[in-house]
Amino acid sequence: MTLAIDERNRLIGENLRKYRLLKGLTQDELAEGLCSVSQLSKVENGKTYLKRTILKEMSNRLGVTVERIESQDALLEELSETLQLAKDSRTAGNIERALEYVVLVVEQSRAFEYPSLLLESLQIQCSLLNQINETEKVIQIVQGVFEENLPMTAEDRLFFHLEYGIAYEYSGHQVAAYDAYCRADQEIDNLQSNFETRFRVYYSLARIHFSMNNHRTALRYFEKAELMATEINRHLWRIRSTYMKATVMRLLGNFEQAEEIFTGTLKEATDNQYLIDVGIINNNMGCMYLEREEYGQAFSHLNRAVKVYEILENHKFLCETLLYLAELKFRTGEYTRTIAYVEQALEVSERAAKQTYQERAKANRILGWVKREQGDFEAYVTQLEKALNIYDDNHVVFEAYEVAKELAEEFYKKSDSRAVEIYRKAVQYNEKALEFGKRR
Repeated sequence: MTLAIDERNRLIGENLRKYRLLKGLTQDELAEGLCSVSQLSKVENGKTYLKRTILKEMSNRLGVTVERIESQDALLEELSETLQLAKDSRTAGNIERALEYVVLVVEQSRAFEYPSLLLESLQIQCSLLNQINETEKVIQIVQGVFEENLPMTAEDRLFFHLEYGIAYEYSGHQVAAYDAYCRADQEIDNLQSNFETRFRVYYSLARIHFSMNNHRTALRYFEKAELMATEINRHLWRIRSTYMKATVMRLLGNFEQAEEIFTGTLKEATDNQYLIDVGIINNNMGCMYLEREEYGQAFSHLNRAVKVYEILENHKFLCETLLYLAELKFRTGEYTRTIAYVEQALEVSERAAKQTYQERAKANRILGWVKREQGDFEAYVTQLEKALNIYDDNHVVFEAYEVAKELAEEFYKKSDSRAVEIYRKAVQYNEKALEFGKRR
């Protein structure tokens, strides 16, 4: 009985102190009119107890129930409930409210030393911030987590590396994104379960390799993501992995199989009303037919993608597809329509500026092509230099190499002395790209 009473006193004392500090009250302010400060101090140290009527008055001042004060680690229980409210708000699509809840849990779990809850809330915070493109905050949070040396599991480390990579990818730093995804991949061998996170790592690595033109490696990771999605019965994830696998296949020249996969996944996406995926598949099919110079088919699919993205107000994807339409019109010699599509794409890109740096670079490159065909070579050079500057600013060495090589070859054709310097830059970009590819 003595032990039970002592334990009860300890719990009440700890909870009173935590909630008092949380409320920002001094012992004088909480005790005023109810008991002496010395008595409250003894209660908080678990050496004595208060009458329940006094405890109830104190609970009212603290904004909690007396039952909460008497609970086993009441604050931990309350913070866990608040974190669940953050999760529910995210599910309901209220990101702002979810962030309010999760920031509160982060602050209080750090102040009162709940490391497990702190890690979980930080993970949710990073995920939410990436969702609204607050990538710099995510990078700062993850760097802080690793500097704090918190007691993390392999799953925790994997999650933070993954969100770190997403933040860098969204902010335009492909090299840092790639490194973070590779570190996440290294943690997978230490996991016993969590197949959903494994899928995200595989899919992210596939996507970054795809953007780096490492097509065979991208194909391998898309196939791993596809298999994982199938194993955990995630229909939408499986569809996305499958049609992205087809996208890589068509770049590797396997048009027939890619076309068959696109047709099948387009039907699945349409039947299940996965609108964003309907748009992406139509876009990718349009690109395939564009490469095969089947311009009628290409225009049809790209135009369908545009309509879907306009309905969804997805500015990044809309910008990308408009530029493919611009490229199509350039190939058919319709330069006025080319410029119109580019201008529309640039206008759209302003609404998603953080995510459309590559599209802005491509827009400048296409405008340069038009200027070259119209006989204005210096304007062509200016546009390609703008594209190069964008790639430099965002550490995109692969596309930068292609642009530098194109510009150097055009200088060479004209016996322009600037060819030597641009060839040198192209070689430097290529060396960086090769070094980048050797890291994994």
